[in-house]
Amino acid sequence: MRGVIINKGTIGAAVNDNADAISGLLVNGPSVAAAEGVTGFANGDVLEITSLKDAELLGIDEAYDTDNDVRVYRHISEFYRMAGEGTTLFVLVAPVASDMETMLNTNGQSLVAGANGQIRRLAVAYNPDDLYAPTVVDGMEEVVRNAIPAAQTLHDWSWETDRPLNIFIEGRGIADSVAGVLDLKDIQVEGITIPYTNVSVCIAQDFGYAETLVGDAQKFADVGTMLGVSASIAVNQSIGEVESLDLSDAPKGKWLVAGLSSHKKITEVEADLSTFDQYGYVFAISYTGISGYRFNNDHVCAAEIVDQDGYMNENTIALGLTYAKAARRLRTALLPKVKTVVPVDASTGLLPVGIRKYFEGIGDSEFAAMVTAGEISGGETKVDPNSNLLTGDKVLKVSFTVVPTGTINEIQGSINLKTSL
Repeated sequence: MRGVIINKGTIGAAVNDNADAISGLLVNGPSVAAAEGVTGFANGDVLEITSLKDAELLGIDEAYDTDNDVRVYRHISEFYRMAGEGTTLFVLVAPVASDMETMLNTNGQSLVAGANGQIRRLAVAYNPDDLYAPTVVDGMEEVVRNAIPAAQTLHDWSWETDRPLNIFIEGRGIADSVAGVLDLKDIQVEGITIPYTNVSVCIAQDFGYAETLVGDAQKFADVGTMLGVSASIAVNQSIGEVESLDLSDAPKGKWLVAGLSSHKKITEVEADLSTFDQYGYVFAISYTGISGYRFNNDHVCAAEIVDQDGYMNENTIALGLTYAKAARRLRTALLPKVKTVVPVDASTGLLPVGIRKYFEGIGDSEFAAMVTAGEISGGETKVDPNSNLLTGDKVLKVSFTVVPTGTINEIQGSINLKTSL
């Protein structure tokens, strides 16, 4: 009687279409007891939220920040203002007495593991207590300086455990002047430059918001804003992109005046901004001819290195995130092939050409997908023909090469008046 019958198909588990946006926030603050309408949380809990409302249901709201003189809700609200509701954020609130180095060393692995390795970028923020008396080291608060190597150590562990991420540090309390400030592109230990390729220091501040605070709280940095901007874009995009990444929101009264974590307006320290940029700090700037504020650049604590073979280091946030995404995709594609049986050449015991091409095709297909998505310019997989799968460790040796996309940091040209064209 119906002629053509079309039934509804079954739907499997939901797929996160934006896994690249998944982020983490590690911060200290008081726990919240459960109460009517509030679930509460304990220090050290890994909290998964997808909206500002989720944070408020936990007891993290404006009153939480105000009553405890902390910036937890601030960082979360800025994250969602820039990244958008629905973006997954894993939060761990460490005990009040924890500084950033302690949080990274004590709670960092717990947060990454508790999030099942989904975190792509992690912001670390610090709320000083009433007795806090900052010690200045290299033109910044000592809690910031000590966090830099600890952050890279956490990244290195995350890479070794197949959960790579980049880390953004709240660079609170930067010096009033750039004189004597640490060059993040040339951090030296016993006379040797040590690159911290997956660590960034944010010294950006919404000056208007900071004006509502008192004491050392005014020296905070808006690392939550930086986290949200990074989560809102593709892995290969710069957080300093001018066209689409305006930090200002006049109706909400956000970022109407930009400052540094010295609690100085950028107009007050304009002469030092170029040096702060050269030194690798992340802050907000304005451009003549366009309204609002943008981040100055996509810096990490490492200078650019290109060796004689053309291989480069992860000298921007975008390169680090792209590198990590490629590694995650390749591992996911190749992991099912571990322990599988493959034929070998009967005369040499090594892999036949066809098998090598098969495995190279797996890697190249992942690169092709990233090229199509505009995330890389190209990629290549090469299997070592001398891989021995009969004796010893039976390791299939593979090399991968990724050519990233480029970024226009500046446009230069000349203009002339002429009587005719």
